[in-house]
Amino acid sequence: MNEPDSNVPAASIPVFVEVSNTLAITYVTGLQRLTRELLARLPGPVPGAGAPVHFVPVRWCHECHGYRRLDAAEAEHLAHAPPPTERARSRLARMADPLPTVVRRWAGELVHHRAVHRLREELARRRRQRAHPPEHADLAIGSWPTPSYFFDMEAAWHDHEPRSVLLPQLRRSGVSPVALIADVMPELWPEWFDPAPTVKFIDFLRSHLRNSEHLVCISECSRRDAIALAERIGVDPLPTTSVTTMGADFTVRQAPTVPDAEVTALRYALCVSTVEPRKNHALVLDAYDVLRDEVDDFGVVFVGKVGWKTETLIERIRSHPDLGTRIHWFERVDDPALDGLYEAAHCAVMPSFYEGFGLPIIEALSRGVPTLSSNGGALPEAGGDWVDYFDPASVTELVALLRAHLDDTAYHDECRRRLAAYVAPTWADGAAMILEAFADLVARRS
Repeated sequence: MNEPDSNVPAASIPVFVEVSNTLAITYVTGLQRLTRELLARLPGPVPGAGAPVHFVPVRWCHECHGYRRLDAAEAEHLAHAPPPTERARSRLARMADPLPTVVRRWAGELVHHRAVHRLREELARRRRQRAHPPEHADLAIGSWPTPSYFFDMEAAWHDHEPRSVLLPQLRRSGVSPVALIADVMPELWPEWFDPAPTVKFIDFLRSHLRNSEHLVCISECSRRDAIALAERIGVDPLPTTSVTTMGADFTVRQAPTVPDAEVTALRYALCVSTVEPRKNHALVLDAYDVLRDEVDDFGVVFVGKVGWKTETLIERIRSHPDLGTRIHWFERVDDPALDGLYEAAHCAVMPSFYEGFGLPIIEALSRGVPTLSSNGGALPEAGGDWVDYFDPASVTELVALLRAHLDDTAYHDECRRRLAAYVAPTWADGAAMILEAFADLVARRS
């Protein structure tokens, strides 16, 4: 009688997915949306029949001195993010709004100073300790089961445990790290980002390149960038890689709405992205200023929170004479409102200098919205032949494309008719590609 092979897993292997940052952030965008949407479609956290792996959300718990599974309230919060409110921004950020730009910049630097950050962490720790539920002790992961995987899917460089410390510890415990790579831009263009989070991101990225068994990349562009960086820093052997997709079918549980009725009177270009340097919002404003006097019903709608290194741009938006009439900026909207803004848009614009994928492109296309995009990074990969492209440094090219959609009704209508045949990637597609990648990892163990 043959003995069973000890290397073949007898049951579904757990994949522990770090979700601390996603639970801490009260808005839903970017990697937070990706984490929520994919986990809703992946098997777990209870092992299921036939699945080689199951996915178990975990978070860092200071009071437990380590990672633990989610309690019922956290699991509900992960599955159904609350709508954004003004309270989603810190009280300090709201207090700073009326201050001059120079003072806001100084206050931002002070808040992120190491000593102030330590003080805020200590105060937060004391608040958590007073409210720490005793049942969390039963959810703590005392020792990691083997075999198992630790999957960094979200913006985990903000987490408590630096990956340069955590990942080697996990490997010594028999746990295989895996990372989702959205992009490597802070390595390529550090001038686009604030120094403090850039240092954390580089630690996160390089640690995964050196320690992870596998990288799941959101585009072929991101995969090429990650492997090129790994080779440059001398990683040997290189981790295996696969590509997944983001989905255009974000979960909307209510009918579409529009946050401002004045918006619907405009033929507006919709720009959805965090306000940060690489997103290139200034180009859209430049194009609007060229067209504002010749097309009197043309407008621009920005959707996105305030990022970093954007004081001059924010001042320009807030002081623009057309803000509130033909220029609108919604820092946070819920999914029904975003859905409504897509539906009412004349066109969508993605002006970024570089992207690891381009989620707003497929969201717009799936709603039949003619889309104009820069040709930076993976954007042509996301948009394919369905999108009109321009150089992100050329206002002339963007203006020409906008004019075509504003002045040539036949051309614009034909673009809309053509999009009836567009089939967008879905979050189920992305989940299936991730599950296939983990199934391959499990098969290689046998």
